[in-house]
Amino acid sequence: MSQTTDILGPGPERPLAPRSSGGLAARAGQALFGASPAGWLMPILRPYSARLSLLLLLGLIAACIGLVPPYLSKLVIDQGLMAGNIDALVFWSGTLFAVGLFAVGFGALNNILHMRASVRMLADLRRTLLDALIARPPQWYGAQRAGELLARIDGDAGEVQQFAFNSVLGGLSSIVRLIGGTAMLLVLNWKLGLAAAVLAPIELAFLIWARPRTERLAGTARSARGRLTAGLSETLHGMPALQLARGTDWARGRTVMDQGALNERLMIQQGWTEFIRAVPQVLSALLRAGIFIAGGIMVIQGHWPLGSLIAFVAYMGFMIGPMQSLLGIWHAQARARVALRRLDALMTTGPCQTDSVAAACPDAFDLRLEGVSFGPDRTHPFGPVDADIRHGTKLLLTGPSGAGKTSLLMLVLGQQRPISGRVLVGGVDVGSLAKNTSAGIFAMVSQRPIIVQATLRENLFLDDSLVNSPDADDKVWAMLDALDLGDRFRSAEGLDTVLGENGLTLSGGERQRICLARALLSPFHILVLDEALSEVDTARVSAIMAFIDREFAGLTRIVTTHASVESYGAFDQVLELSGAARCR
Repeated sequence: MSQTTDILGPGPERPLAPRSSGGLAARAGQALFGASPAGWLMPILRPYSARLSLLLLLGLIAACIGLVPPYLSKLVIDQGLMAGNIDALVFWSGTLFAVGLFAVGFGALNNILHMRASVRMLADLRRTLLDALIARPPQWYGAQRAGELLARIDGDAGEVQQFAFNSVLGGLSSIVRLIGGTAMLLVLNWKLGLAAAVLAPIELAFLIWARPRTERLAGTARSARGRLTAGLSETLHGMPALQLARGTDWARGRTVMDQGALNERLMIQQGWTEFIRAVPQVLSALLRAGIFIAGGIMVIQGHWPLGSLIAFVAYMGFMIGPMQSLLGIWHAQARARVALRRLDALMTTGPCQTDSVAAACPDAFDLRLEGVSFGPDRTHPFGPVDADIRHGTKLLLTGPSGAGKTSLLMLVLGQQRPISGRVLVGGVDVGSLAKNTSAGIFAMVSQRPIIVQATLRENLFLDDSLVNSPDADDKVWAMLDALDLGDRFRSAEGLDTVLGENGLTLSGGERQRICLARALLSPFHILVLDEALSEVDTARVSAIMAFIDREFAGLTRIVTTHASVESYGAFDQVLELSGAARCR
Protein backbone atom coordinates (compact mmCIF):
# COMPACT_ATOMS: atom_id res chain seq x y z
CA MET A 1 0.00 0.00 0.00
CA SER A 2 1.44 3.36 -1.00
CA GLN A 3 2.09 6.18 1.40
CA THR A 4 1.42 9.81 0.50
CA THR A 5 3.85 12.53 1.46
CA ASP A 6 2.48 14.62 4.30
CA ILE A 7 3.60 18.16 5.13
CA LEU A 8 1.77 18.24 8.41
CA GLY A 9 4.55 17.00 10.60
CA PRO A 10 5.38 13.79 12.46
CA GLY A 11 2.95 11.16 13.61
CA PRO A 12 0.15 11.39 16.18
CA GLU A 13 0.81 12.96 19.55
CA ARG A 14 -2.69 13.42 20.86
CA PRO A 15 -6.05 12.91 19.12
CA LEU A 16 -8.40 15.83 18.66
CA ALA A 17 -11.54 13.71 18.55
CA PRO A 18 -12.82 10.90 20.75
CA ARG A 19 -11.93 7.40 19.69
CA SER A 20 -14.78 4.96 19.20
CA SER A 21 -14.73 1.85 21.34
CA GLY A 22 -15.54 -1.74 20.45
CA GLY A 23 -18.67 -3.10 18.85
CA LEU A 24 -19.76 -4.22 15.41
CA ALA A 25 -20.07 -0.67 14.05
CA ALA A 26 -16.59 0.22 15.32
CA ARG A 27 -15.03 -2.87 13.77
CA ALA A 28 -16.82 -2.20 10.48
CA GLY A 29 -15.58 1.39 10.55
CA GLN A 30 -12.00 0.28 11.16
CA ALA A 31 -12.23 -2.18 8.27
CA LEU A 32 -13.58 0.45 5.90
CA PHE A 33 -11.62 3.52 6.95
CA GLY A 34 -8.63 2.30 8.98
CA ALA A 35 -8.19 2.25 12.75
CA SER A 36 -7.07 5.86 13.27
CA PRO A 37 -9.52 7.63 10.90
CA ALA A 38 -12.43 5.49 12.14
CA GLY A 39 -11.86 6.86 15.64
CA TRP A 40 -12.94 10.39 14.65
CA LEU A 41 -15.06 9.63 11.56
CA MET A 42 -17.50 7.15 13.14
CA PRO A 43 -18.80 9.68 15.72
CA ILE A 44 -19.63 11.98 12.77
CA LEU A 45 -21.52 9.21 10.98
CA ARG A 46 -23.31 7.86 14.06
CA PRO A 47 -26.02 10.59 14.31
CA TYR A 48 -27.05 9.72 10.75
CA SER A 49 -27.70 6.06 11.48
CA ALA A 50 -31.49 6.51 11.51
CA ARG A 51 -31.47 8.45 8.23
CA LEU A 52 -29.13 5.91 6.70
CA SER A 53 -31.47 3.12 7.80
CA LEU A 54 -34.44 4.88 6.16
CA LEU A 55 -32.49 5.49 2.96
CA LEU A 56 -31.29 1.91 3.05
CA LEU A 57 -34.87 0.66 3.30
CA LEU A 58 -35.96 2.91 0.44
CA GLY A 59 -32.98 1.71 -1.61
CA LEU A 60 -33.85 -1.91 -0.99
CA ILE A 61 -37.45 -1.28 -2.05
CA ALA A 62 -36.21 0.49 -5.18
CA ALA A 63 -33.89 -2.43 -5.94
CA CYS A 64 -36.76 -4.89 -5.59
CA ILE A 65 -38.98 -2.76 -7.82
CA GLY A 66 -36.18 -2.72 -10.40
CA LEU A 67 -36.29 -6.51 -10.61
CA VAL A 68 -39.88 -6.49 -11.86
CA PRO A 69 -39.75 -4.84 -15.35
CA PRO A 70 -37.62 -7.53 -17.08
CA TYR A 71 -40.04 -10.24 -16.00
CA LEU A 72 -43.01 -8.12 -17.12
CA SER A 73 -41.28 -7.70 -20.49
CA LYS A 74 -41.08 -11.49 -20.73
CA LEU A 75 -44.84 -11.72 -20.12
CA VAL A 76 -45.54 -9.02 -22.72
CA ILE A 77 -43.59 -10.99 -25.33
CA ASP A 78 -44.50 -14.57 -24.44
CA GLN A 79 -48.16 -14.17 -23.34
CA GLY A 80 -48.98 -11.20 -25.57
CA LEU A 81 -46.94 -10.96 -28.76
CA MET A 82 -45.93 -14.58 -29.30
CA ALA A 83 -49.30 -15.94 -28.12
CA GLY A 84 -51.24 -13.42 -30.24
CA ASN A 85 -53.29 -12.39 -27.18
CA ILE A 86 -54.16 -8.68 -27.45
CA ASP A 87 -55.80 -8.54 -24.01
CA ALA A 88 -52.66 -9.97 -22.38
CA LEU A 89 -50.51 -7.63 -24.47
CA VAL A 90 -52.45 -4.55 -23.29
CA PHE A 91 -52.65 -5.68 -19.66
CA TRP A 92 -48.98 -6.53 -19.22
CA SER A 93 -47.87 -3.43 -21.18
CA GLY A 94 -50.02 -1.24 -18.91
CA THR A 95 -48.65 -2.98 -15.85
CA LEU A 96 -45.09 -2.42 -17.12
CA PHE A 97 -45.82 1.30 -17.61
CA ALA A 98 -47.37 1.66 -14.15
CA VAL A 99 -44.41 -0.03 -12.47
CA GLY A 100 -42.00 2.16 -14.44
CA LEU A 101 -43.91 5.34 -13.49
CA PHE A 102 -43.92 4.35 -9.83
CA ALA A 103 -40.20 3.59 -9.99
CA VAL A 104 -39.49 7.07 -11.39
CA GLY A 105 -41.39 8.84 -8.59
CA PHE A 106 -39.99 6.59 -5.89
CA GLY A 107 -36.46 7.09 -7.21
CA ALA A 108 -36.88 10.89 -7.24
CA LEU A 109 -38.00 10.87 -3.58
CA ASN A 110 -35.10 8.63 -2.64
CA ASN A 111 -32.61 10.91 -4.42
CA ILE A 112 -33.92 14.05 -2.70
CA LEU A 113 -33.73 12.46 0.76
CA HIS A 114 -30.30 11.11 -0.08
CA MET A 115 -28.99 14.53 -1.13
CA ARG A 116 -30.43 16.21 1.96
CA ALA A 117 -28.70 13.81 4.35
CA SER A 118 -25.52 13.72 2.28
CA VAL A 119 -24.89 17.49 2.26
CA ARG A 120 -25.57 17.71 6.01
CA MET A 121 -23.08 14.96 6.70
CA LEU A 122 -20.46 16.73 4.57
CA ALA A 123 -21.09 19.96 6.50
CA ASP A 124 -20.56 18.10 9.80
CA LEU A 125 -17.34 16.55 8.50
CA ARG A 126 -15.94 19.91 7.44
CA ARG A 127 -17.01 21.50 10.72
CA THR A 128 -15.11 18.79 12.61
CA LEU A 129 -12.01 19.40 10.52
CA LEU A 130 -12.28 23.15 11.08
CA ASP A 131 -12.57 22.58 14.84
CA ALA A 132 -9.37 20.52 14.65
CA LEU A 133 -7.60 23.38 12.88
CA ILE A 134 -8.92 25.92 15.37
CA ALA A 135 -7.37 23.86 18.17
CA ARG A 136 -3.90 24.11 16.61
CA PRO A 137 -1.43 26.51 18.24
CA PRO A 138 -0.16 29.41 16.11
CA GLN A 139 3.33 27.94 15.63
CA TRP A 140 1.80 24.88 13.92
CA TYR A 141 0.60 27.04 11.04
CA GLY A 142 4.12 28.25 10.34
CA ALA A 143 4.88 24.94 8.60
CA GLN A 144 1.59 24.77 6.66
CA ARG A 145 0.31 26.12 3.35
CA ALA A 146 -3.22 27.49 3.48
CA GLY A 147 -4.10 26.18 0.01
CA GLU A 148 -3.04 22.64 0.94
CA LEU A 149 -5.21 22.75 4.05
CA LEU A 150 -8.08 24.07 1.93
CA ALA A 151 -7.62 21.21 -0.56
CA ARG A 152 -7.97 18.74 2.31
CA ILE A 153 -11.06 20.33 3.82
CA ASP A 154 -12.66 20.67 0.39
CA GLY A 155 -11.59 17.85 -1.93
CA ASP A 156 -10.47 15.18 0.53
CA ALA A 157 -13.49 15.70 2.78
CA GLY A 158 -15.80 15.40 -0.24
CA GLU A 159 -14.12 12.16 -1.32
CA VAL A 160 -14.43 10.67 2.16
CA GLN A 161 -18.04 11.76 2.65
CA GLN A 162 -19.07 10.43 -0.74
CA PHE A 163 -17.56 7.05 -0.02
CA ALA A 164 -18.75 6.86 3.60
CA PHE A 165 -22.31 7.76 2.65
CA ASN A 166 -22.74 6.20 -0.78
CA SER A 167 -20.81 3.00 -0.19
CA VAL A 168 -23.25 1.78 2.46
CA LEU A 169 -26.37 2.67 0.50
CA GLY A 170 -25.09 1.77 -2.95
CA GLY A 171 -23.32 -1.34 -1.73
CA LEU A 172 -26.29 -2.92 0.00
CA SER A 173 -28.62 -1.95 -2.85
CA SER A 174 -26.20 -3.58 -5.29
CA ILE A 175 -26.13 -6.72 -3.15
CA VAL A 176 -29.94 -6.97 -3.32
CA ARG A 177 -29.92 -6.47 -7.09
CA LEU A 178 -27.08 -8.96 -7.48
CA ILE A 179 -28.85 -11.63 -5.44
CA GLY A 180 -32.19 -10.98 -7.11
CA GLY A 181 -30.72 -10.90 -10.61
CA THR A 182 -28.73 -14.09 -10.05
CA ALA A 183 -31.80 -15.85 -8.64
CA MET A 184 -33.90 -14.86 -11.67
CA LEU A 185 -31.15 -16.11 -14.01
CA LEU A 186 -31.21 -19.51 -12.30
CA VAL A 187 -35.02 -19.57 -12.46
CA LEU A 188 -35.04 -18.79 -16.20
CA ASN A 189 -32.19 -21.16 -17.11
CA TRP A 190 -29.96 -22.55 -14.40
CA LYS A 191 -27.27 -23.84 -16.77
CA LEU A 192 -26.75 -20.47 -18.47
CA GLY A 193 -27.05 -18.82 -15.03
CA LEU A 194 -24.12 -20.83 -13.70
CA ALA A 195 -22.09 -19.97 -16.80
CA ALA A 196 -22.77 -16.27 -16.24
CA ALA A 197 -21.70 -16.52 -12.57
CA VAL A 198 -18.18 -17.54 -13.66
CA LEU A 199 -17.56 -13.89 -14.58
CA ALA A 200 -17.52 -12.73 -10.92
CA PRO A 201 -14.29 -14.43 -9.71
CA ILE A 202 -12.46 -13.41 -12.91
CA GLU A 203 -13.32 -9.73 -12.42
CA LEU A 204 -12.51 -9.92 -8.70
CA ALA A 205 -9.05 -11.33 -9.41
CA PHE A 206 -8.39 -8.56 -11.94
CA LEU A 207 -9.40 -5.78 -9.55
CA ILE A 208 -7.35 -7.27 -6.69
CA TRP A 209 -4.36 -6.99 -8.99
CA ALA A 210 -5.26 -3.41 -10.03
CA ARG A 211 -6.14 -1.93 -6.60
CA PRO A 212 -2.61 -1.03 -5.35
CA ARG A 213 -1.90 1.06 -8.43
CA THR A 214 -5.31 2.74 -8.09
CA GLU A 215 -4.42 3.82 -4.56
CA ARG A 216 -0.94 4.97 -5.54
CA LEU A 217 -2.20 7.09 -8.45
CA ALA A 218 -4.93 8.61 -6.26
CA GLY A 219 -2.29 9.66 -3.73
CA THR A 220 -0.06 11.37 -6.29
CA ALA A 221 -3.02 13.19 -7.86
CA ARG A 222 -4.23 14.41 -4.44
CA SER A 223 -0.77 15.71 -3.57
CA ALA A 224 -0.45 17.50 -6.92
CA ARG A 225 -3.87 19.11 -6.48
CA GLY A 226 -2.89 20.28 -3.00
CA ARG A 227 0.31 21.90 -4.34
CA LEU A 228 -1.61 23.73 -7.05
CA THR A 229 -4.26 24.99 -4.64
CA ALA A 230 -1.62 26.08 -2.14
CA GLY A 231 0.29 27.99 -4.81
CA LEU A 232 -2.84 29.72 -6.10
CA SER A 233 -3.83 30.70 -2.56
CA GLU A 234 -0.41 32.23 -1.90
CA THR A 235 -0.43 34.05 -5.24
CA LEU A 236 -3.90 35.56 -4.80
CA HIS A 237 -3.22 36.51 -1.19
CA GLY A 238 0.05 38.23 -2.08
CA MET A 239 -0.87 39.63 -5.51
CA PRO A 240 -0.43 43.35 -4.62
CA ALA A 241 3.04 42.64 -3.21
CA LEU A 242 3.94 40.42 -6.18
CA GLN A 243 2.93 43.16 -8.59
CA LEU A 244 5.11 45.71 -6.84
CA ALA A 245 8.03 43.28 -6.59
CA ARG A 246 7.71 42.23 -10.28
CA GLY A 247 7.07 38.70 -9.13
CA THR A 248 3.97 38.00 -11.20
CA ASP A 249 5.91 36.19 -13.95
CA TRP A 250 7.41 33.87 -11.36
CA ALA A 251 3.98 33.25 -9.80
CA ARG A 252 2.49 32.57 -13.23
CA GLY A 253 5.31 30.16 -14.04
CA ARG A 254 4.85 28.29 -10.80
CA THR A 255 1.11 27.96 -11.42
CA VAL A 256 1.68 26.71 -14.97
CA MET A 257 4.21 24.16 -13.70
CA ASP A 258 1.95 22.96 -10.87
CA GLN A 259 -1.03 22.77 -13.23
CA GLY A 260 1.02 20.81 -15.74
CA ALA A 261 2.12 18.35 -13.06
CA LEU A 262 -1.49 17.93 -11.93
CA ASN A 263 -2.70 17.46 -15.51
CA GLU A 264 -0.10 14.77 -16.10
CA ARG A 265 -1.13 12.88 -12.96
CA LEU A 266 -4.84 13.26 -13.74
CA MET A 267 -4.34 11.94 -17.26
CA ILE A 268 -2.39 8.94 -15.96
CA GLN A 269 -5.07 8.32 -13.33
CA GLN A 270 -7.87 8.68 -15.90
CA GLY A 271 -6.12 6.32 -18.32
CA TRP A 272 -5.77 3.73 -15.58
CA THR A 273 -9.41 4.24 -14.56
CA GLU A 274 -10.56 3.68 -18.14
CA PHE A 275 -8.41 0.54 -18.35
CA ILE A 276 -9.81 -1.04 -15.19
CA ARG A 277 -13.29 -0.05 -16.35
CA ALA A 278 -12.80 -1.44 -19.85
CA VAL A 279 -11.58 -4.91 -18.87
CA PRO A 280 -14.79 -5.86 -16.97
CA GLN A 281 -16.89 -4.34 -19.76
CA VAL A 282 -15.09 -6.40 -22.39
CA LEU A 283 -15.52 -9.56 -20.31
CA SER A 284 -19.21 -8.73 -19.84
CA ALA A 285 -19.64 -8.14 -23.58
CA LEU A 286 -18.03 -11.50 -24.33
CA LEU A 287 -20.31 -13.22 -21.85
CA ARG A 288 -23.38 -11.46 -23.23
CA ALA A 289 -22.44 -12.45 -26.78
CA GLY A 290 -21.98 -16.05 -25.68
CA ILE A 291 -25.37 -16.04 -23.94
CA PHE A 292 -27.05 -14.60 -27.03
CA ILE A 293 -25.50 -17.31 -29.21
CA ALA A 294 -26.27 -20.20 -26.84
CA GLY A 295 -29.71 -18.87 -25.90
CA GLY A 296 -30.51 -17.93 -29.50
CA ILE A 297 -29.80 -21.47 -30.66
CA MET A 298 -32.17 -22.75 -27.97
CA VAL A 299 -34.87 -20.31 -29.11
CA ILE A 300 -34.40 -21.24 -32.78
CA GLN A 301 -34.62 -24.93 -31.90
CA GLY A 302 -37.81 -24.26 -29.93
CA HIS A 303 -36.36 -25.25 -26.55
CA TRP A 304 -36.69 -21.80 -24.95
CA PRO A 305 -39.23 -18.95 -25.31
CA LEU A 306 -37.94 -15.72 -26.88
CA GLY A 307 -39.24 -13.65 -23.94
CA SER A 308 -37.21 -15.78 -21.54
CA LEU A 309 -34.03 -15.05 -23.54
CA ILE A 310 -34.71 -11.30 -23.49
CA ALA A 311 -35.52 -11.37 -19.76
CA PHE A 312 -32.40 -13.48 -19.12
CA VAL A 313 -30.18 -10.90 -20.85
CA ALA A 314 -31.87 -8.11 -18.86
CA TYR A 315 -31.29 -9.94 -15.59
CA MET A 316 -27.67 -10.44 -16.60
CA GLY A 317 -27.45 -6.68 -16.29
CA PHE A 318 -28.79 -7.00 -12.75
CA MET A 319 -25.99 -9.43 -11.98
CA ILE A 320 -23.13 -7.82 -13.90
CA GLY A 321 -23.95 -4.18 -13.09
CA PRO A 322 -24.19 -4.59 -9.29
CA MET A 323 -21.18 -6.90 -9.29
CA GLN A 324 -19.12 -4.25 -11.05
CA SER A 325 -20.56 -1.59 -8.73
CA LEU A 326 -19.43 -3.55 -5.67
CA LEU A 327 -15.97 -4.03 -7.11
CA GLY A 328 -15.96 -0.33 -8.04
CA ILE A 329 -16.83 0.56 -4.43
CA TRP A 330 -13.88 -1.53 -3.33
CA HIS A 331 -11.63 0.51 -5.61
CA ALA A 332 -13.30 3.73 -4.42
CA GLN A 333 -12.29 2.71 -0.92
CA ALA A 334 -8.66 2.78 -2.04
CA ARG A 335 -9.07 6.40 -3.15
CA ALA A 336 -11.03 7.29 -0.01
CA ARG A 337 -8.32 5.86 2.24
CA VAL A 338 -5.77 8.12 0.57
CA ALA A 339 -8.00 11.10 1.39
CA LEU A 340 -8.54 9.76 4.91
CA ARG A 341 -4.82 9.59 5.59
CA ARG A 342 -4.51 13.24 4.55
CA LEU A 343 -7.42 14.23 6.82
CA ASP A 344 -6.17 12.04 9.65
CA ALA A 345 -3.00 14.15 9.67
CA LEU A 346 -5.18 17.18 10.46
CA MET A 347 -7.03 15.35 13.20
CA THR A 348 -4.17 13.64 15.00
CA THR A 349 -0.80 15.28 14.27
CA GLY A 350 0.93 17.65 16.65
CA PRO A 351 0.07 19.33 19.93
CA CYS A 352 -3.34 20.81 20.50
CA GLN A 353 -5.34 22.66 23.10
CA THR A 354 -8.92 21.57 23.74
CA ASP A 355 -11.69 22.75 26.00
CA SER A 356 -11.65 19.38 27.73
CA VAL A 357 -8.45 20.28 29.57
CA ALA A 358 -9.19 20.32 33.28
CA ALA A 359 -7.47 23.23 35.01
CA ALA A 360 -8.14 25.59 37.85
CA CYS A 361 -9.36 29.02 36.81
CA PRO A 362 -7.11 31.66 38.38
CA ASP A 363 -8.76 34.03 40.84
CA ALA A 364 -5.96 36.58 40.41
CA PHE A 365 -4.06 37.76 37.34
CA ASP A 366 -0.51 38.49 38.45
CA LEU A 367 1.97 37.15 35.86
CA ARG A 368 5.10 35.31 36.92
CA LEU A 369 7.86 33.99 34.65
CA GLU A 370 10.08 31.44 36.39
CA GLY A 371 13.33 30.57 34.57
CA VAL A 372 11.62 30.58 31.17
CA SER A 373 13.80 29.44 28.25
CA PHE A 374 12.20 29.38 24.82
CA GLY A 375 12.73 29.62 21.09
CA PRO A 376 12.85 27.37 17.98
CA ASP A 377 16.43 26.21 18.64
CA ARG A 378 16.55 24.08 21.77
CA THR A 379 20.35 24.05 21.72
CA HIS A 380 20.57 27.86 21.78
CA PRO A 381 17.33 29.06 23.41
CA PHE A 382 16.37 32.55 24.51
CA GLY A 383 16.42 33.25 28.21
CA PRO A 384 16.18 32.26 30.94
CA VAL A 385 13.65 34.96 31.80
CA ASP A 386 12.45 35.72 35.31
CA ALA A 387 9.85 38.40 35.96
CA ASP A 388 7.01 39.31 38.34
CA ILE A 389 4.29 41.44 36.75
CA ARG A 390 1.62 42.59 39.16
CA HIS A 391 -1.94 42.84 37.90
CA GLY A 392 -2.63 46.36 36.61
CA THR A 393 0.98 46.92 35.51
CA LYS A 394 1.80 48.66 32.24
CA LEU A 395 4.85 46.76 30.95
CA LEU A 396 7.17 47.57 28.06
CA LEU A 397 8.71 44.44 26.53
CA THR A 398 11.75 45.63 24.62
CA GLY A 399 14.79 44.33 22.80
CA PRO A 400 16.30 44.22 19.29
CA SER A 401 14.59 42.44 16.40
CA GLY A 402 14.96 38.69 16.74
CA ALA A 403 15.42 38.81 20.50
CA GLY A 404 12.29 36.68 21.02
CA LYS A 405 9.68 39.27 22.08
CA THR A 406 6.80 37.79 20.09
CA SER A 407 7.83 34.25 21.08
CA LEU A 408 7.77 35.24 24.75
CA LEU A 409 4.31 36.75 24.29
CA MET A 410 3.10 33.46 22.80
CA LEU A 411 4.31 31.77 25.99
CA VAL A 412 2.44 34.31 28.13
CA LEU A 413 -0.73 33.63 26.12
CA GLY A 414 -0.29 29.87 26.55
CA GLN A 415 -0.06 29.28 22.80
CA GLN A 416 3.47 27.90 23.00
CA ARG A 417 5.30 25.89 25.62
CA PRO A 418 8.67 26.92 27.07
CA ILE A 419 11.71 24.71 26.70
CA SER A 420 12.12 25.02 30.45
CA GLY A 421 10.55 27.03 33.23
CA ARG A 422 6.95 28.10 33.81
CA VAL A 423 4.61 30.98 33.01
CA LEU A 424 2.00 31.45 35.75
CA VAL A 425 -1.10 33.61 35.84
CA GLY A 426 -2.57 33.87 39.32
CA GLY A 427 -0.40 30.90 40.29
CA VAL A 428 -1.81 28.68 37.50
CA ASP A 429 0.35 27.47 34.62
CA VAL A 430 -1.03 29.19 31.50
CA GLY A 431 -0.30 26.05 29.47
CA SER A 432 -2.89 24.14 31.49
CA LEU A 433 -5.68 26.64 31.01
CA ALA A 434 -8.58 25.56 28.85
CA LYS A 435 -8.98 27.55 25.66
CA ASN A 436 -12.21 29.24 26.73
CA THR A 437 -10.63 30.21 30.06
CA SER A 438 -7.55 31.81 28.50
CA ALA A 439 -9.76 33.65 26.01
CA GLY A 440 -11.46 35.39 28.92
CA ILE A 441 -8.13 36.39 30.49
CA PHE A 442 -6.11 37.64 27.51
CA ALA A 443 -6.75 39.99 24.62
CA MET A 444 -4.05 40.43 21.99
CA VAL A 445 -3.50 42.69 18.98
CA SER A 446 -0.59 41.73 16.72
CA GLN A 447 1.30 43.66 14.10
CA ARG A 448 -0.50 41.75 11.35
CA PRO A 449 -4.22 42.50 11.77
CA ILE A 450 -6.81 39.92 10.77
CA ILE A 451 -9.70 41.36 8.76
CA VAL A 452 -12.25 39.15 7.01
CA GLN A 453 -14.55 40.03 4.13
CA ALA A 454 -17.62 40.87 6.16
CA THR A 455 -19.28 43.88 7.76
CA LEU A 456 -17.51 46.04 10.32
CA ARG A 457 -19.94 44.72 12.93
CA GLU A 458 -19.00 41.12 12.13
CA ASN A 459 -15.29 41.94 12.07
CA LEU A 460 -15.47 43.21 15.61
CA PHE A 461 -16.58 39.74 16.80
CA LEU A 462 -18.64 41.30 19.57
CA ASP A 463 -18.86 39.42 22.84
CA ASP A 464 -22.28 37.90 23.54
CA SER A 465 -22.72 40.00 26.66
CA LEU A 466 -22.22 43.13 24.58
CA VAL A 467 -24.37 41.98 21.68
CA ASN A 468 -27.29 41.29 24.02
CA SER A 469 -27.02 44.61 25.84
CA PRO A 470 -29.54 47.31 24.81
CA ASP A 471 -26.78 49.91 24.21
CA ALA A 472 -24.41 47.65 22.24
CA ASP A 473 -24.18 49.97 19.22
CA ASP A 474 -23.57 52.98 21.47
CA LYS A 475 -20.63 51.21 23.15
CA VAL A 476 -19.18 50.21 19.78
CA TRP A 477 -19.43 53.74 18.40
CA ALA A 478 -17.87 55.16 21.55
CA MET A 479 -14.92 52.80 21.09
CA LEU A 480 -14.59 53.67 17.40
CA ASP A 481 -14.63 57.39 18.25
CA ALA A 482 -11.93 56.87 20.88
CA LEU A 483 -9.74 55.21 18.24
CA ASP A 484 -10.50 57.96 15.69
CA LEU A 485 -12.51 55.63 13.43
CA GLY A 486 -16.04 56.90 14.02
CA ASP A 487 -16.21 59.54 11.29
CA ARG A 488 -14.57 57.17 8.79
CA PHE A 489 -17.44 54.67 9.04
CA ARG A 490 -20.30 57.06 9.68
CA SER A 491 -19.60 58.46 6.24
CA ALA A 492 -19.87 54.94 4.79
CA GLU A 493 -22.49 52.37 5.79
CA GLY A 494 -21.90 52.54 9.52
CA LEU A 495 -21.45 49.21 11.27
CA ASP A 496 -22.80 47.52 8.14
CA THR A 497 -19.87 48.75 6.03
CA VAL A 498 -18.43 45.75 4.22
CA LEU A 499 -14.67 45.38 4.64
CA GLY A 500 -12.68 43.70 1.87
CA GLU A 501 -10.78 40.45 2.29
CA ASN A 502 -7.63 41.00 4.39
CA GLY A 503 -8.77 44.60 4.82
CA LEU A 504 -7.59 45.64 1.36
CA THR A 505 -10.17 48.45 1.34
CA LEU A 506 -8.54 49.94 4.46
CA SER A 507 -5.24 51.57 5.26
CA GLY A 508 -2.74 49.72 7.43
CA GLY A 509 -3.46 51.98 10.39
CA GLU A 510 -7.22 51.50 10.03
CA ARG A 511 -6.80 47.73 10.00
CA GLN A 512 -4.74 47.86 13.18
CA ARG A 513 -7.19 50.15 14.97
CA ILE A 514 -10.18 47.94 14.03
CA CYS A 515 -8.37 44.96 15.54
CA LEU A 516 -7.59 47.02 18.63
CA ALA A 517 -11.28 47.95 18.93
CA ARG A 518 -12.15 44.25 18.66
CA ALA A 519 -9.79 43.45 21.55
CA LEU A 520 -10.90 46.32 23.77
CA LEU A 521 -14.57 45.44 23.33
CA SER A 522 -13.95 41.89 24.53
CA PRO A 523 -13.62 40.92 28.20
CA PHE A 524 -10.00 40.59 29.36
CA HIS A 525 -7.66 41.07 32.29
CA ILE A 526 -4.36 41.19 30.39
CA LEU A 527 -3.99 43.19 27.16
CA VAL A 528 -1.06 42.36 24.85
CA LEU A 529 -0.11 44.86 22.12
CA ASP A 530 2.63 43.38 19.91
CA GLU A 531 3.61 46.18 17.51
CA ALA A 532 -0.15 46.75 17.37
CA LEU A 533 0.08 50.42 16.33
CA SER A 534 3.16 50.23 14.09
CA GLU A 535 1.27 51.76 11.14
CA VAL A 536 -0.49 54.49 13.13
CA ASP A 537 0.97 58.00 13.27
CA THR A 538 2.62 59.19 16.49
CA ALA A 539 -0.09 61.69 17.47
CA ARG A 540 -2.83 59.05 17.21
CA VAL A 541 -0.70 56.53 19.12
CA SER A 542 -0.36 58.99 22.00
CA ALA A 543 -4.12 59.69 22.06
CA ILE A 544 -5.02 55.99 21.85
CA MET A 545 -2.60 54.93 24.59
CA ALA A 546 -3.81 57.74 26.83
CA PHE A 547 -7.36 56.44 26.32
CA ILE A 548 -6.32 52.85 27.13
CA ASP A 549 -4.35 53.93 30.22
CA ARG A 550 -7.34 55.91 31.45
CA GLU A 551 -10.13 53.40 30.73
CA PHE A 552 -8.21 50.20 31.55
CA ALA A 553 -5.88 51.44 34.29
CA GLY A 554 -6.68 48.50 36.59
CA LEU A 555 -5.77 45.88 33.98
CA THR A 556 -2.38 44.60 32.86
CA ARG A 557 -1.06 46.08 29.60
CA ILE A 558 1.98 44.58 27.84
CA VAL A 559 3.41 46.54 24.91
CA THR A 560 6.13 45.89 22.35
CA THR A 561 7.12 48.58 19.86
CA HIS A 562 10.01 49.66 17.67
CA ALA A 563 8.52 53.13 17.34
CA SER A 564 9.05 56.06 19.66
CA VAL A 565 8.46 54.76 23.16
CA GLU A 566 7.54 58.26 24.35
CA SER A 567 4.30 58.22 22.32
CA TYR A 568 3.11 55.26 24.43
CA GLY A 569 3.25 57.20 27.69
CA ALA A 570 4.88 56.16 30.94
CA PHE A 571 5.48 52.52 31.81
CA ASP A 572 5.41 50.95 35.25
CA GLN A 573 7.90 48.24 34.34
CA VAL A 574 10.33 47.35 31.55
CA LEU A 575 11.38 43.83 30.57
CA GLU A 576 14.39 43.90 28.26
CA LEU A 577 15.34 40.91 26.11
CA SER A 578 18.94 41.00 24.98
CA GLY A 579 20.91 37.87 25.72
CA ALA A 580 20.04 37.49 29.42
CA ALA A 581 16.73 39.22 30.14
CA ARG A 582 16.60 42.03 32.66
CA CYS A 583 13.48 43.25 34.42
CA ARG A 584 13.35 46.66 36.06
